[in-house]
Amino acid sequence: MPLIAAYHRPDSLDKALSLLADPSRTPLAGGTIINADREPSDLEVVDLQALGLDGIEPVDNRLRIGATATHRAIADSEHVPDALRELAKRDQPASLRSIATVGGTIASTDAESVLIAALLVHDALVELAGADHMSLATLLESGVPSGALITGVLIDPSGVTVSRSTGRTPADTPIVAAVARSTGDHITLALTGVAATPVIVPVGDPAGGLAPPGDFRGSATYRTHLASILSARVLGALR
Repeated sequence: MPLIAAYHRPDSLDKALSLLADPSRTPLAGGTIINADREPSDLEVVDLQALGLDGIEPVDNRLRIGATATHRAIADSEHVPDALRELAKRDQPASLRSIATVGGTIASTDAESVLIAALLVHDALVELAGADHMSLATLLESGVPSGALITGVLIDPSGVTVSRSTGRTPADTPIVAAVARSTGDHITLALTGVAATPVIVPVGDPAGGLAPPGDFRGSATYRTHLASILSARVLGALR
């Protein structure tokens, strides 16, 4: 995102949605994406920090993570499953972990986000103001509806979750990662680095039908091979 031209800080969701009705405005949470480009522009930001959207708390049999909860807050929360806490740490470098938010991460639809993959296997439902709530898988395909605002995400915290990944170094963003969750007889498997967004794939044939993009870290063939190997490892660990 380019250097911003105007700043707004609403104190209610209604005011935020009113401001965001103008397509020249965009939500500002942690700012890790918006502040990455310093080119001048006409872009206006709507700061969400006064809206109280940073809570993490159980709601009935699910766990609600507010949109402005940071990766650090997720990693530190006693309510969050241990495996998801660990993946929240891996999703951003330490310098950004206290800034990056779960809502911003979801809105970015980052293909390499292990946190998004973890939310997918935890059956995430994205709460939206200004639009109907939708599954995370659907939102990743269609994007955040125009004029809507992510206010939180609801997950099923039950089950056992494992992950495996391959990167150039242990500290690097994984080239491909596999995250799987078991709840009794059912297993859900998600992959990063093999499509435009993290995706849920069939447990019986994880690499079938994949057409990952290649880059300097690995060709499409290599990524497909990693997807097959890493999927077998997480499924083996669960079984």
